[in-house]
Amino acid sequence: MPDDAGPDGAGPEARPVARVVPRHRHRAGPSGPRRPAVRGSLLGLGLAALVGGAGLVPAALGSADPPAADPVTATSSSVTSPSPVDGGPVTAWLDAALPGTTDVAAPAAVRRELTDAGVPADRLRPAEDGVPAGTLLAVVGTAPPRARVVAGFDRYGDGSRLLVVDPAPAEPTAEELDRLRSLAGALLANPTTRADGAAATVLQDATVDARLLALLAAVTASDGVGIAAFPALPGEEGSASPARRVLLDAMGDAPVPGDPAATERLRSWLAAQLPPYAPDDVEVTDAGVLVSFRYVSGPDALVSGATR
Repeated sequence: MPDDAGPDGAGPEARPVARVVPRHRHRAGPSGPRRPAVRGSLLGLGLAALVGGAGLVPAALGSADPPAADPVTATSSSVTSPSPVDGGPVTAWLDAALPGTTDVAAPAAVRRELTDAGVPADRLRPAEDGVPAGTLLAVVGTAPPRARVVAGFDRYGDGSRLLVVDPAPAEPTAEELDRLRSLAGALLANPTTRADGAAATVLQDATVDARLLALLAAVTASDGVGIAAFPALPGEEGSASPARRVLLDAMGDAPVPGDPAATERLRSWLAAQLPPYAPDDVEVTDAGVLVSFRYVSGPDALVSGATR
């Protein structure tokens, strides 16, 4: 069941009943993927060129890992008097937001607080000897310098918060940032894109995960799409992370899920994608099709590797 939209309130007010749609991977045949017709004006053609001109997003994946960062040493000095934390939302976020291979490091006091609250111990690792690249860090209070806050959860008693941070986030290069802005601008300018309010603002600011943005550009170049919202996971409201989830309520001129044929066509198209453009989760809900990617530190590097 998808959660409500993020803090901007752009998503549906009620939590729709969701059924999880299994993901299937289909590789293109020997002749390669078929190039779809681009609808709309020449803006649609420009958009298709930006994503490689194919109906299925190109998937020649290069290096799967972003550049390694120097280990970051964590301290437990910020934890003075542990207060209870609700482990349910933290565990739900870990399951929904992170790949199974991504660890969360934490100082001893924070690990004890989380495990006492019911967070599985196998999702945590000691932080006393440093935090390797690709590992997130759980702290109480203030995030370390240069860290990116990925999620935050209230603690009872003293008003402090439990933060999950990326201590060494892989920021996009100038070239990658320019590509994000160009692609987001072309997506907004395409007459077959329908995005209003907060969803349009997210695109204007180009604060979208590079994998998701490329996916949206490709489906828009093929059929056009209605973007209802970029809903954040509970705990990620107001974080600095790019949007990794989108709620689609139309494909072309057909509403989803109101039009079963259009919904199935969109679901099948999403299932045919290959990494790094393959969504991690696809849910058909009463409000639309919710498409989600799990958190990675450097999505721009993944997309750059796939387009070389």
